[in-house]
Amino acid sequence: MASSSTLDYSRPFSQVLKEGTKDIHDTISKSEGAKALTSGTLERDEYVRHLIMLWYLYITLENALDARANHPALAPTYNPSVLARAPSISADIAGLLQTTAWASHPLHLSMHPLPQPLLDYIAHIQAIADSDDPTPLLAHSYLRYLGDLSGGQFIKRTVLKSYQLQDQAITSYDFPKPGGPAGQIADQGDILKLKNIFKERMDESITTPEAKKIVFEETKVAYRFNAQLLNLIRPPPVQLNDTPAKGLADALGPSGSPLLGVGVGLFLVHTYLMYAARTNTSLGCNFLSLFANRGLPISA
Repeated sequence: MASSSTLDYSRPFSQVLKEGTKDIHDTISKSEGAKALTSGTLERDEYVRHLIMLWYLYITLENALDARANHPALAPTYNPSVLARAPSISADIAGLLQTTAWASHPLHLSMHPLPQPLLDYIAHIQAIADSDDPTPLLAHSYLRYLGDLSGGQFIKRTVLKSYQLQDQAITSYDFPKPGGPAGQIADQGDILKLKNIFKERMDESITTPEAKKIVFEETKVAYRFNAQLLNLIRPPPVQLNDTPAKGLADALGPSGSPLLGVGVGLFLVHTYLMYAARTNTSLGCNFLSLFANRGLPISA
């Protein structure tokens, strides 16, 4: 991976950033977590668990961007009506768990206390937001949003196929069509335009060698945090046949009440209880009331 001292900062910064982080990007894309996420073999519950972690990440990042939106390094790329992901992630979680009150769903509750790598990432973003210079937030915005506009499009197609979902069931990788009517979703050509717009505005806002070095170094930090999140993805268990494993959400009704059928139902409940026993199921979370305005459903 390139060192900030060896980069040619006279070139457009988006080019420098992409080329300077290519090695770490390629390494992470070959990780076991990334492979599980893009292979179509991830259990449905595990994908939902991953989505929930992303919701906590995005809610923190987007609150931070909102709070520091007027900063000259952040203002040009700040565009929540196009980029914000937290509401659509929450909607996807609700759809996959078949309840709008997913905050009280057993799968969500079983994740608390939240994994330490996620808590560390959240704390890091919040510390930047609270600092005198929030310029490093741009690195996290760049990595997350450009990732959703790039590999995220492939992930969506994989998820829809793997879980046999309708297109509208997964919206967290959808972006509005630039200049289009409300509700129209960007197509492949529009996605490319959105990526170019973000990079052009980043180039306009990050012009000095000092600012470029700050964002470059923070992008490497952001990659490491995201690698740790991917490492939290648990690979699918070995299947005895070709039938995709169904998750806890498939054994629960819309309100979260168990539908304990014979055989498979009892097996799923047993599996969940064993999983819960290995994790701390106490809520232990300070985010519920703090972020209720960003899509965390406290009640139905």
